[in-house]
Amino acid sequence: MSTARQIDKDYVATGKVRVVIKNRAGLGAESQPAAEAALCAGDQGKYWEFSDKLSEALMAGNRAGFNKDSYKALAGELGLNAAAFGQCVDGGKYARQVKAETDESTRLGITSTPTFLVNGTKIIGAQPYQTFQVAIEAELGK
Repeated sequence: MSTARQIDKDYVATGKVRVVIKNRAGLGAESQPAAEAALCAGDQGKYWEFSDKLSEALMAGNRAGFNKDSYKALAGELGLNAAAFGQCVDGGKYARQVKAETDESTRLGITSTPTFLVNGTKIIGAQPYQTFQVAIEAELGK
């Protein structure tokens, strides 16, 4: 089970913590539209699935596939409503939100993706579940 899914199971689903996801479009020009597309997928309940597929492509070094056409193809693979997804992506529904969240992360001194904040405590990079567990339990113990 992934770290995010384990945190969800142990802490979010039990009502102990709340997770807020904010975008940081800081990995190049393709980051902004990629974040917007993920939020569009979220409109149809597939944020995580879409984000996971984008992350896999990025980790494999496939930045060339980061464009609106590839996002639409991925949406099709995930069974999303193509018309609604296309309208969301092409219309820039989430452009302002992603820009505002990126600006906020800059103000907070966040310079890498992913970065996590557990009540202000930064956890930088993809970390094992235990790293998050220690930080969360420390906060819950206060």
